[in-house]
Amino acid sequence: MTVLLLLIAILLGVGCVTIERYRAEERFVPYYDTSLTAEMKILDIYTNTAYGSRLLVRITNLNGQNRNVKALLVMEGNSPLFYGDSVKGEFICTTLEEHSYFTGQESEYLADGAYVALVPFDTKALCLTKDGSDSFSARLADLQGAFHHRLTGLADGDAAELISAMLLGTREALSDPIQRDFRRAGLSHLLAISGLHLAIIVLLLDRFLCLLRIKKPFRIAFLVLFCVGYLFLTGCSYSMLRAVLMLIFLQIAFFFKEDYDAFTALFVGGACMLLFSPSALFDLSFQMTMLATFGILAFGDLQASMLRLIPEKKGMLGMLCAVGRKVLLSLFITLCATVAILPVQWLVFGEISVLTPLSNLLILPLCPPLLILGLLSLIFSGWTFLGQLFILPATWIAKWFLWITAKLSPLGSMISLRYGFVPYIFIPFLALTVLFLIIELKKQKYLVFSPAVVAVLAFVLCMTVCFVRDARQVEAVYRTSGKQDVVLLVQNGNAMICDFSGGSVTQLYNDYKLLQERCATDIDVLMLTHYHRQQINAITRFSGSVLIRALWVPEPLDEKEVSIFLALCERAAQANIPVTVYDYEEALTVFESGTVTLSAPLYQKRSVEPALRLQVTFGKDTLCYQSAAYGEYADQLEYEALPVEARYLILGGHGPVPHREIAAPTATVPEEIVISNATVATQYTYPLDTRYRFLPGHVSYRLH
Repeated sequence: MTVLLLLIAILLGVGCVTIERYRAEERFVPYYDTSLTAEMKILDIYTNTAYGSRLLVRITNLNGQNRNVKALLVMEGNSPLFYGDSVKGEFICTTLEEHSYFTGQESEYLADGAYVALVPFDTKALCLTKDGSDSFSARLADLQGAFHHRLTGLADGDAAELISAMLLGTREALSDPIQRDFRRAGLSHLLAISGLHLAIIVLLLDRFLCLLRIKKPFRIAFLVLFCVGYLFLTGCSYSMLRAVLMLIFLQIAFFFKEDYDAFTALFVGGACMLLFSPSALFDLSFQMTMLATFGILAFGDLQASMLRLIPEKKGMLGMLCAVGRKVLLSLFITLCATVAILPVQWLVFGEISVLTPLSNLLILPLCPPLLILGLLSLIFSGWTFLGQLFILPATWIAKWFLWITAKLSPLGSMISLRYGFVPYIFIPFLALTVLFLIIELKKQKYLVFSPAVVAVLAFVLCMTVCFVRDARQVEAVYRTSGKQDVVLLVQNGNAMICDFSGGSVTQLYNDYKLLQERCATDIDVLMLTHYHRQQINAITRFSGSVLIRALWVPEPLDEKEVSIFLALCERAAQANIPVTVYDYEEALTVFESGTVTLSAPLYQKRSVEPALRLQVTFGKDTLCYQSAAYGEYADQLEYEALPVEARYLILGGHGPVPHREIAAPTATVPEEIVISNATVATQYTYPLDTRYRFLPGHVSYRLH
């Protein structure tokens, strides 16, 4: 019955969301890339930093007509708006993909019911039509903020922010590098308030109430009320809502002396969430918490059988056996949850951290004391001495958390799940796992994990074959957007960015999207081809969410470039990125057997950006990239640029605009010439006996 209820809720959820999305897109398609006047109410604040703000809004009036649709509001800089505020103004309507920094980010907005993005013409011109400071959501946010300030007032630094994030759900207050390190170490689940956090706190409260000899019915009532209040205080996430509902069902079962079935509680809780919020079905938090909990419960019998393999003893041997059972239990729970959430990891994130079992062994035992000490410091924060007495050991534990994640993050633990062979392994593996869970295996329960073992072995074998095959070649990708050009190099998940843009962080994120599609999980080398002041903030923001292992910068040629160089070195040191200074015309080794050579920059008159030439050589193949006016500048400045001997020639759009036609400097006829824009097309006289590619968004080649 409970499974049927969940299936009905899922069907209703899919139907409601499909209809809602169709209606929303039908209303907004005529307005894409055009201006409109809208009035909206702030529902949620995703991010609010000096770099930009993203808010979930409900549009109540569109061009004078009443509407009831959600959208993403994108603003530059800090937003003065708060929960419950209503504003009116003029906006540009765009798609969500234009404001997604990484693959799959738009799915987070879709899960909340937002299908379009609105960008205000002028943030200062927005008119506040209603102050939402008295709304329920605003009061809860104020209360959460007050508790957050109490905790951070007792101790400074990232450790206090981490305690607040794990206790109150203020994850957005953590810096981007910390969140990146937790993700790469496989510990992101600790930053999302869920059943683990709630169970620890509720167990502590229950023991305290038992010491006060409060009768069980009153304890149950108090704990249920506390859970509901804690749910609202921490932002009412789906993971927390699922945990609260299951705990309430448990307490109700105890109260009425009925048997408690965890599966029933899970399915009924999921059905309730979908009935009240159909779009929750597409929310990552809902998917992860439901699947992870289901995985832990589904393999419960096998867990008990495995724990019985370690006997209970007395004395020192008994202590060792107890530790062994704890370690086995931790590994087993991690494995069960990981197996269950693999579909989401594969389809949405496209990568997984293999360090999750190890990091959980190191970190999870410290979660109970951290949460308990954090809660006590919050309770006694009104008495500074008592509050600091509890917060001091809590910060020590939090610093240990941060130290471990910072050490684990650069270890290369992220494995891409975007390889072409992955569907042929994962789909049979998931199907067999579900089949073995349905079939009553009795004494052969261990066979439930056999698909996982086979899938891991098959994955390792396929990865080995791919690595051996691709070790002799490198994929070179040229991407252009207006005058923003980049050359990307990828080999076996190792990635390099040769950036010709004007220092835009958006361009770097777009580059990373292409690299993710080619199985890269971090950036081995970010190579800047010239200096631009915007690069300082761009690298700071980009390195906060993407691991950069090395930064290559050219030798500065004047005082302006020296000042930018020093600022880049300072920001790189803060992000633990080693900096290498290279010389122009120097062949730089990449991926062991390849080279990258950048020409000296050519300037003329008042040109701000230089004309450049980049040559990539791997094996017998060469790819050459030239800025728009490089040939013209080299001719006018009588610069002795060597003729191009390349298999592929890319005439990019970066740099100054060319003004006259000259012959393309090719010593041999390239196999293909890429022409980035119409202006570049008129610059050269081209050979006839070759292939051309005009105005591509991006193009890729394999060099070997």
